[in-house]
Amino acid sequence: MSAILGSIVTNVLTAAFLAAVAFAGIIGGKKLRDRNDAKKKETK
Repeated sequence: MSAILGSIVTNVLTAAFLAAVAFAGIIGGKKLRDRNDAKKKETK
């Protein structure tokens, strides 16, 4: 029983870590795109 519980906890922690990395990538990509768009507007 403890092996099953340990496996579930490990999988949940892995999924939470991957979700955090994906969320950080989405937020970082949006900020980068906004910054690049602002630079393009200045040069026009």
